[in-house]
Amino acid sequence: MTPTSRAQILCTVVAVAALPALVALAGPAAAGPRSAEPPPAESLPILGTLLPVPAAGPGTSVSVTAVDVNPLGVVAGTANLVSTDPDRIQSQSSVPLRWAQVPRVGWRRQQLAMPAGAQFGTVAGVTNLGEAGGTVTTDGVSHAVRWSVTGRSLTSIGANASQVSAVGPNGPWGVDTPNELNPIAGDTELVTRSGERTLLSGTPDLGAGYRRTVISIGGPTTAIVGVTSGVGFGTRFTPVLWRAGATLTLPVFNSPFGITHCESPVMADGSLSYSGLSITGGVPEQILVRHVGGVPGQDVDLSRTGSGAYATLGCQPGTVINDSLAADGGISGSANDAQGGSLAAYWDATNTRTTVPLEAGEASAYGAAVATGRRMVIRSETADHSTRLTFWHNGIRTPLAVPAGWRVNRVVKLTDRGLLVANLSDESGRVRPATWNLGRL
Repeated sequence: MTPTSRAQILCTVVAVAALPALVALAGPAAAGPRSAEPPPAESLPILGTLLPVPAAGPGTSVSVTAVDVNPLGVVAGTANLVSTDPDRIQSQSSVPLRWAQVPRVGWRRQQLAMPAGAQFGTVAGVTNLGEAGGTVTTDGVSHAVRWSVTGRSLTSIGANASQVSAVGPNGPWGVDTPNELNPIAGDTELVTRSGERTLLSGTPDLGAGYRRTVISIGGPTTAIVGVTSGVGFGTRFTPVLWRAGATLTLPVFNSPFGITHCESPVMADGSLSYSGLSITGGVPEQILVRHVGGVPGQDVDLSRTGSGAYATLGCQPGTVINDSLAADGGISGSANDAQGGSLAAYWDATNTRTTVPLEAGEASAYGAAVATGRRMVIRSETADHSTRLTFWHNGIRTPLAVPAGWRVNRVVKLTDRGLLVANLSDESGRVRPATWNLGRL
């Protein structure tokens, strides 16, 4: 029996016994790809399904954001509630959520446990077994926490003012804690399920700034740490690859001048893809790199240029992590065409690039998520400034329709089982997650 099947059975057994509301924590989210069948002659649109969210009472607005989905299809996220009383005084709260797809029933939502008196609970990610990690705030003081497989209990894994910033596939949890004397400074550590703690410090790369935060975890000995340095317009946020105590600074950075970097979640062996502005010897270049071999490892340039023509990953505004590297080495992103326009692009494990032509009405496009088997979700901007999603596989693009009244906000992830999760928004600015089952395409 494979580790994946054992984990799936464990999740299902625990959920059936302990989660009557969910029935099956890790029920099949979608059938696996059926590569033996020929592709369809026509690609009819596939309509997304809105995930159930907490009911909004009188005077309350609910906005729900999905942040992660595990390989078995368990989705995790946070509901933010804003209530307005008769005197128009507003109060805010948030609750941590988890969803699972129950066979022949549909999606079911579970609110994760909260301590008595807690005002805020947020989720940062979820393990392969469905254990969410996040932050709970009580009486104005936050604590990093992890939830059990059942979701009915939680364990504090951080000191006062701590928070979980990232969750590994089977743990550990990334815990950030500000400096007591200087709140803008702070340290970060990896915390295992058993409570073992590893402070991510002690190398020149990690010591090059005053604040550190875990932004991606590949396993117990592998993580990406964001290091903040400088002040004001000179502030920089730089990614550092940490692997078993050794570190490597990636040659890209964020700054207040709109310069941003983007990287895939790091894998257990230290592999990842990243893109952004690199300055070497005073010469700025836009780069797209596949990194292999951990620390120090090897960089394979997929694109490197100081001109206007370049290739990049597809991080969305406000994020530095994008679902852009598949387990089989496939990379999704974008590449400029001869006219300077942006086309969705896919690189296979041999670094061979395939660009996807724009369809009628599209002004630009990029690969927003990728899965094994040359599967990619394309996000396109149209000439009338609307957004489209399509699924690209075997050279065919299948339209992904959005429920009426909603538009695409952010693509979260495409799993290898073919489950796509994205956040949508409406005209009022409310956010709600939706899913598409693409496993049979």
